[in-house]
Amino acid sequence: MLASIRTSVLALVRDKSLLVWTLAFPLIMTSIFMAMFSGLNDAYSLVESRLGVVRNARYESVKGLDDMLASLAGAPKKSRICTLKYYASEKDARNAVADGAIDSYLTVGSDGTPALHVSQASIAAKGSRPATVLSAAINSYVRTSDAIASGSTKSPRLAAKGAVQAAYLGNSVQIKHFSATKNAPDSNASFYFALLAMTAGMGAMSAALTTQKLLPTASAVGARQTLSSTPRWRMLVGALFGAWICQFACMLAALLFMAAVAHVDFGSGAAPLVLAVAVSSLASCAMGSLLGTIPHMQAGMVSGITCLLSLFTGLYGPNAQEIAYALETSAPVLAHANPLWQISHCFYSLLYYDTYGSFARCCLTLLLMTLVALALAGIRMRKVSHAHL
Repeated sequence: MLASIRTSVLALVRDKSLLVWTLAFPLIMTSIFMAMFSGLNDAYSLVESRLGVVRNARYESVKGLDDMLASLAGAPKKSRICTLKYYASEKDARNAVADGAIDSYLTVGSDGTPALHVSQASIAAKGSRPATVLSAAINSYVRTSDAIASGSTKSPRLAAKGAVQAAYLGNSVQIKHFSATKNAPDSNASFYFALLAMTAGMGAMSAALTTQKLLPTASAVGARQTLSSTPRWRMLVGALFGAWICQFACMLAALLFMAAVAHVDFGSGAAPLVLAVAVSSLASCAMGSLLGTIPHMQAGMVSGITCLLSLFTGLYGPNAQEIAYALETSAPVLAHANPLWQISHCFYSLLYYDTYGSFARCCLTLLLMTLVALALAGIRMRKVSHAHL
């Protein structure tokens, strides 16, 4: 059996398909996902705006405006929406906009209402989102100030005590943050998990290749092995474990690349992740061994089956995710019978679930699929004899 394992490993290492589909493919797809998702993250992130403030008598007469702007500029860098620069006149601020020193400037009219002036160059460079966010903050200040002024006019006594200001500026609603999952939801993580599942599925081609070499119709070596005294199940198990070693190494390299380079959050510690990779690669190799015993089974057929099953893991985008969710809701047994779904859900469980119950169920299901596939492959191998030559 050790000789079979060694022979299988050497044959797969020399095979280009192993390097392409189980090692290079996930690394390339991870790089593509990184480029795609980084653009989406930038699109939904705040862009800091450089705001000029015309600090004159009108500006100083408006109570609370300077404090509000200072709080916006003093926020943490991740949530800061503007930086401030003060000017003595509107002409100076307009010249600064023309020179590109600031993106917009704020003035206060004769009625005490703030006005935001945004340059077209800033909108062309950063889009309208920074100006929209800044305008919303200023409008919120104006509405609150008008409400306080109206309330003070109607209730002078309460205004004198500061009750009106406290009613509008105080935190009358307490907000408590809680999380329904162990880690914060990440819409991008499911694509990486589905990619790992597809990588495992592509590894089935390696197991199918090593199993086919044991068939008497494959080559002269296969014919001699058929006539040897070595039991067929030992040859099958040796070929399976050889393919599993290669597939495990490739999947582990892909996972490390995702974690270190793409910064994918896998949740739990290293031990459960290594176990998930080991079980996933073993199940895929067992499925590949079973497919390898089928006559005229080609590598393209195995990859086609893998691509079809990957559709129901949501790998191909939001529409594929909707199909996967619909299948899981309407026919959960059929969805759970997909080994690639079990593999992706295995990593999903480690990221979001507080306990290892769901993870253990996925691992046990994959091990059961492994035993069934290996048993069926062994039965088919026993039927292969010299009479079939």
